[in-house]
Amino acid sequence: MLTKQALGSLLFGMADILRDKVEDYKSYILSLLFFKRLSDNYQWEIDNGKQHFKESNLREPSERELEVITKRMHDFVIPKGCFWEDVRSASIDKKNEKLNDAVNYIADANKDANGKYILKGIINTVRWNEPAPDGSGGKKLDPEVLSNLISYLDAVNLSNKNVTVDVLGDAYEYLIKRFADENKGGTMAGQFYTPQEVVDIIVNYLKPQSGETIYDPTCGSGGFLLNAAKYAKSSYGTQKSVRLFGQELVWNTWAICNINMILHGLDARIEQGDTIREPKFKNEKDELRLRTFNKVMANFPFSLENWAQNGEPKKDKKGKAINKKDGTPQLEYKKEFTDNYKRLIYGTPPYSNGDFAFLQHIVASMDEENGKAGVVCPQGVLFRGQPEKTEEEDGLNRKADVEYLIRRGFLQGKDIKMHINIIDAIVVLPSNLFYGTTIPGAIIFFDKNKPAERKDKVLMVYAAKKGWYREDANMSVLEPQDVLRISTILESWGDVDKAKAWIKQRKLKLYSDIQINLEFEISEANNEFADDIAKQTVKLNKAKDIISEKEGKNKKPTKGELKAVEISQKALDKLQTTLSTKIQAAQERAEKQRKAITDVETELMQMFADPELRKRYFAIADMADIEENEFNLNIPRYVDTFEPEEQIDLQEAIRDFQAAMQTESEAMKSLNDLLNTLKANNHD
Repeated sequence: MLTKQALGSLLFGMADILRDKVEDYKSYILSLLFFKRLSDNYQWEIDNGKQHFKESNLREPSERELEVITKRMHDFVIPKGCFWEDVRSASIDKKNEKLNDAVNYIADANKDANGKYILKGIINTVRWNEPAPDGSGGKKLDPEVLSNLISYLDAVNLSNKNVTVDVLGDAYEYLIKRFADENKGGTMAGQFYTPQEVVDIIVNYLKPQSGETIYDPTCGSGGFLLNAAKYAKSSYGTQKSVRLFGQELVWNTWAICNINMILHGLDARIEQGDTIREPKFKNEKDELRLRTFNKVMANFPFSLENWAQNGEPKKDKKGKAINKKDGTPQLEYKKEFTDNYKRLIYGTPPYSNGDFAFLQHIVASMDEENGKAGVVCPQGVLFRGQPEKTEEEDGLNRKADVEYLIRRGFLQGKDIKMHINIIDAIVVLPSNLFYGTTIPGAIIFFDKNKPAERKDKVLMVYAAKKGWYREDANMSVLEPQDVLRISTILESWGDVDKAKAWIKQRKLKLYSDIQINLEFEISEANNEFADDIAKQTVKLNKAKDIISEKEGKNKKPTKGELKAVEISQKALDKLQTTLSTKIQAAQERAEKQRKAITDVETELMQMFADPELRKRYFAIADMADIEENEFNLNIPRYVDTFEPEEQIDLQEAIRDFQAAMQTESEAMKSLNDLLNTLKANNHD
């Protein structure tokens, strides 16, 4: 059986074949991987069905019984002539066409009970036979490149006989993460990937329960949904104890998400479309109301301009488009957006920024009785927008900004007399944490049925503190101990006993994760160097054999032959030393993480015992505090975010100063003596 490490590294090798050959090469790799999985598993499913029949009936199935088994055993239909082997054996000039036809025929052959195509746009999202855009008559994907890609992937059997659902699904996730890492600075990665650490914080705080519905309105590659299912599996024994729903705008990303769900063996409904303008999940009894869910998790596009798609380029008097500094056109919004689903009950946000449109969609999608949500959003939603001011107050007559009104609505309800606060907790995150944007992010947790003791309170966690994350070259990263710190403060709400219980539980999981990651890194390193070490070992042995053969004939080896052994040995030693160094670095990193977790546990216990120290970590703000701050939720208004000045021992500082002055005095004396000596010598 293949391991996740071996399969992940093998599959990512496909990227080296495709890189710089096509745009968005991840779609090509993931689609081809999915096609081979279905094809490889097809025969295994038949063999598995025959084996079950033989065990139950103590005989071989008849030809008619085998036909029935074949129909029943398959999750998906593959028409004759559309298998991996058919594509692999096609001539190189026909391979693009054969693959394109195969995936299209498979897409047409698979429908659900209602006649809906279940693989259309998923398995055939890539146009394998697309002509080259230069009009040369060639293919966009060169047949030689496709042939190399197929030959490379052909080496691994992706059926259940060789790869379990968990391993295949985890390898698929590994690929998605690697693709995101390759494109950290671009906008594309942020469309389909949310850092795993942020996903863990949200999923663990919301705690999906058995039988619940989980929804992500901007699901990307499906990270939140997948991790909710994993949480359910660890808690209830099966990942299917929760039902998963998602919507995604970008076609390729929608296809990737569907493949992700299928490869993990999940029954998820993933729809394609614009969540704001065309929400797909509606109330069964009323098409103009949204379907509601128990838990909503999301990382929507930050500060999306023209979210209502009602903007038109602004033009000058000559009819020429007016551009912004970045070269994109300025937009003007003449048409009003009509929300048929009554989501924007707190106010219609500015058309130039969609943050509060997505937030209101999420709130409207939460079950009224027990709906909860964890949402990644830009920090600006915490403080953008000003309250109403009269001329007596500040010399101005100013209406309240709509973003202020929406935020106040979340805290007090649409009818402020009802005082319904649905904001449960806020976590401010470090800058540069998310792919494709440097905008500082935050997590807002909503709860439509808050416990009585929290109804008029909001927990505010400041997780952007220096030292609470690792700063890489162009990104910030949350380490396991950083996630533990954040989740402990969230879980405990200031209760030290709850904090102790949570840390005790989470430490075991984190230690396990660190060990799994270490084993993965070691396996990756071994895989990386295995071929080179094997080749160099063969080369060294051949050089040694030549010398042994000569010595056996009482002949003296030449200098060149001896030198060849020496060079080969040095090259092999260098490879093995580099591998050993990599493994040692991974082990040291893992040990450092384990120690950091213990240190954070000590740190948190000290923090809970010191009221002054607590103020630098979190605050539990009541509604009176929030009203006094005019519903501005900017964290520094509630949490002491200033770094304390370093304590200085005054007596020690004075001694150091006096010692420095004495050293300077002695140096000046030496310099003067030297100058006087030089002058005296000149006079002589």
